[in-house]
Amino acid sequence: MHDPTQLRRLPWREDDRPAFVPPGDGFVNRLADALEAELIETAQVDVARARGLAEDSGASPPELRMALRFVARSPDDAALVAVLRGERLGLGGPGAPDGGQVNEPGR
Repeated sequence: MHDPTQLRRLPWREDDRPAFVPPGDGFVNRLADALEAELIETAQVDVARARGLAEDSGASPPELRMALRFVARSPDDAALVAVLRGERLGLGGPGAPDGGQVNEPGR
């Protein structure tokens, strides 16, 4: 069971360090929830766009490279959201086998 006194790690960094907030339904928690949802949605859009370009025989090499850069970021973003949600459920974090470490957005 998750400890309700445990701080929530946020999906952004402050001064290049992890940022935390007490759990709850306050503004910062809602902002973090919205950012997590946006990260997943953006990853889905990027993947769909890349699939479309992959099927387009007229796609230029620069278009394909740009799509690849966006798609390469998508797994990191999705993994970050999964780890953060796992931490809130008591499934991840420092006690997890990998320490709950993934890259944060904007790396």
